[in-house]
Amino acid sequence: MDPTLLTGAYEHAIDAKNRLSIPAQIRNEMDPERDGTRFYLVPGARPGTLSLYPEKTFRRRQESWPSPEIPNEDLLNFNQVFFSMATLLDLDKQGRVLLPDRPVKAAAIRREVYITGAGDHLDLWNKSDYESFLDANWSRYAEVQHRARKYFSKRTSAEDEA
Repeated sequence: MDPTLLTGAYEHAIDAKNRLSIPAQIRNEMDPERDGTRFYLVPGARPGTLSLYPEKTFRRRQESWPSPEIPNEDLLNFNQVFFSMATLLDLDKQGRVLLPDRPVKAAAIRREVYITGAGDHLDLWNKSDYESFLDANWSRYAEVQHRARKYFSKRTSAEDEA
């Protein structure tokens, strides 16, 4: 069973109690058996972002990560920051998650945010940062898409040969 494909951009606000509503469109697409019923909150791939992974997607992804017995310094630093900041979040009856202070402050997330689909997870951006990101990258989208397709084409060919 394939994981839920998470797409779209949703403008939201974090309330005074640090709760964030997960969009109903996202919640309705998720299957508890396939995806789980909770989310892992982790540092995002971009500075100033956080990522929300459906519980079972995060566990499947984590199981496939290499775990050398003696990791190099970068891998050690990544693991220690990433997993110490990872937090399992429960959805309340209104479809909200309670965001812990530490990762929110570390990423400098403010009240007005965008929740954006990123395929297998969601990214949480400050509203102004996401709008700036789109403004800066939309005009380059065709060029970036072309390079991404070439990358995936090479990667798929290499995997087929293996």
